[in-house]
Amino acid sequence: MQPRIDSNLGIQGEPDTWVHSACILCSNGCGLDIAVKDGRIVGVRGSAGHPVNFGHLGPKGEHGWVANNSRRRGMVPMIRKTKDAPLKPVSWDEALDFFVEHFRKAWSQGHQNLACYNSGQLTLEELYTLGKFWRGGLRSANIDGNTRLCTATSATGLMANFGVDGPVASYADVDRADLLCLYGHNVAEVQTVLWERMLAARKKNGGRIMVVDPRKTPTVQQGADLHLQIRVGTNVALMNGIIHLLVQNDWVDRHFIAQHTVGFDQLESVVRDYPPERVAELCDIPREHLETAAKWIGTTPRMVSTVLQGFYQSVEATASSSLVNTVHLLTGAIGRPGAGPLLMAGQPSAMCNREAGAGGSYPAYRNPHSEVQMRDLCAHWNIDYASFRPEVPRDILSMMEGAERGEIEFFWVIGTNPLVSLPDQNRTERILRRTFVVVQDPFVDAETIACADIYFPVAMWGEKQGCVTNADRSVNLLLKAVDPPGEARSDFDIIAQIANRLGFKDKDGQPLIAFTDPRDAFEEWRRVSKGRPCDYSGMTYELILEMGAVRWPCNEQYPRGCERLYEDLKFWTGIDECETHGVDFLNGTPTTRNAYAHADPAGKAFLRPAQWRRPPNPVSEAYPFLLITGRVVYHFHTRTKTARSKVLNAHAPQPYVEINPQDADRLAIALGDLVELTSPNGRWEGVAMVVDTVRPGEVFVPFHYGHGAQSANQHTWYARDAVSQQPHLKSSPVAIKRLSFGQPESWLLERMRELDGTSIEPFAARMLDGTVNMSVPMSS
Repeated sequence: MQPRIDSNLGIQGEPDTWVHSACILCSNGCGLDIAVKDGRIVGVRGSAGHPVNFGHLGPKGEHGWVANNSRRRGMVPMIRKTKDAPLKPVSWDEALDFFVEHFRKAWSQGHQNLACYNSGQLTLEELYTLGKFWRGGLRSANIDGNTRLCTATSATGLMANFGVDGPVASYADVDRADLLCLYGHNVAEVQTVLWERMLAARKKNGGRIMVVDPRKTPTVQQGADLHLQIRVGTNVALMNGIIHLLVQNDWVDRHFIAQHTVGFDQLESVVRDYPPERVAELCDIPREHLETAAKWIGTTPRMVSTVLQGFYQSVEATASSSLVNTVHLLTGAIGRPGAGPLLMAGQPSAMCNREAGAGGSYPAYRNPHSEVQMRDLCAHWNIDYASFRPEVPRDILSMMEGAERGEIEFFWVIGTNPLVSLPDQNRTERILRRTFVVVQDPFVDAETIACADIYFPVAMWGEKQGCVTNADRSVNLLLKAVDPPGEARSDFDIIAQIANRLGFKDKDGQPLIAFTDPRDAFEEWRRVSKGRPCDYSGMTYELILEMGAVRWPCNEQYPRGCERLYEDLKFWTGIDECETHGVDFLNGTPTTRNAYAHADPAGKAFLRPAQWRRPPNPVSEAYPFLLITGRVVYHFHTRTKTARSKVLNAHAPQPYVEINPQDADRLAIALGDLVELTSPNGRWEGVAMVVDTVRPGEVFVPFHYGHGAQSANQHTWYARDAVSQQPHLKSSPVAIKRLSFGQPESWLLERMRELDGTSIEPFAARMLDGTVNMSVPMSS
């Protein structure tokens, strides 16, 4: 990808200063500079020397900064003394006292009576501080991140094969690949700059792009050489069918398998039951498409596979994602330039959440079932191992169910909007309204604040310092450009102050959170991560600024970071190295330490077989359609930032439903008509887009849009993968009918043309020929 400086400046003339940072509106981690004028953020420009984006920016990266200047920013703390009272502005001292009072009250009933739900939007330093607070101070298992909805399966899928978390390949391998396999990954919309990089690599290498997706997404329209438009819920069947053909045609590296893996005989026995004719029928795809996919995979040594939500948000999430890794192990396409699996993250700091121990893991990918690793962590934190009681973290939906049963009374929500993003929205709201809720958010109008008993206004991107780690392990440093508005404070300051108000101490009686600024927290993190897979010990703020971004591991062996993992083909599967001893794909039963010791692979990777099973919640006569949820290019998550940009919001101001023309004809639904979706969980209302992006019998609604009748997530369920606990958001039974005739607005017509390939939006055109710039000056 050629260097290019994309920019969007909302003023005439030059700003007072430019401040180094990175975009945090997807997991790509594009380097940019923030323009500052008179103490306000007034624009951005891409960093041409940054190793992730070379100055390129996507539409969200160019326009998302406007949210910092929103009039709906929180300025002061607020509390609600009773559930039926309004939120009332108070001082920080009063708000923190109120927090500590209710925290201690819940704590008196047991440390598992409190829960924390945080975000892949926080910095590494904030997440590490929070993880140390919750695990080292409170000693509770009730902590999770909203990364559970987007990237939890990336972690469990990697652990299933390699013993630990950590993306194997990198974007440098994308540049060299001759075949890119995109599994449930709509790159053109969720990571626009990475898509540019993929298209550039295909053109340079004369390579191919294969896409597995039930929808004809913009990724399919703009760049797929082969589209496997499988039936929803058949990911494992597809992967088993591909592996069946690889083995049958001897497109596997048997020497590599013998030397570096375990489990081939069991895998071969399972995939024997997935011949191409059966898989083609299960997936509802042409047999020749399946055979072409297997041939390309089996005969292309330089192959990179990416995986995202289409595989993750499913009850078979870990199994299908792990099987992508297995394909690379069978063919030996791993640990060398241009080859390897890249199980993606969905958020800018999802990797930090997983690394730092503020979600479903312990710091630096430590195994809570390994006494060696837990004693080491206690030594770093100077706490007594005998009273530590490491516990496997609980996922957010298990915590919600616990709150529903009355087992959790206090919920601390940091940097996320669960009332929109969690499944079964109406149930979620009922649970939150009966629980004591603290919301820490930059905006006073985020939907979840309606349930809050305490509101803390916080600094956001550009207003604080810290690191974020992107989807290919590249660590960015975000510098502070401006002060936050009003009395807003950083998440780091709030978490550290609360920990000290609660009196958390180490075994020498010193404050558990002894550091007072992000740099000191980063220095401690370097020591805690040393020797583990995500080793930061050789990394400094100065090195990150010099290189633009640094991939971990960064240590004595890799003083300037490491492009890809497992070049030595030694995997972290030793019994006291690994992050997990394994979990049954179907029922989630953990493997005991003794069972693992009996079959210790001692540095070899696992080939784990998985049987396909039918997805839950099938269609019925009353609800004959399957609802798929997903994203659009112009918005991020629940639109708390992107909806504040006039440019972004004008392209996608409201939700819509994609319905296949065959179904639309049968139901007398036309483009622009107002339609209704109903399910056992709720009712949705919006406009229809008649387009063959979806298969007959399936519909698609973007999930970004708020609380109430326009929210797609009121129809989704708490069903989830047995291993990663990632919710099953891609397949919910619904009914659809026309409510009234309508005239399609201009944005809807443009979106339809974009989806059916007859029109290419500016961002897509720029990707294809490099000539179009979406830099449109704008104001808040």
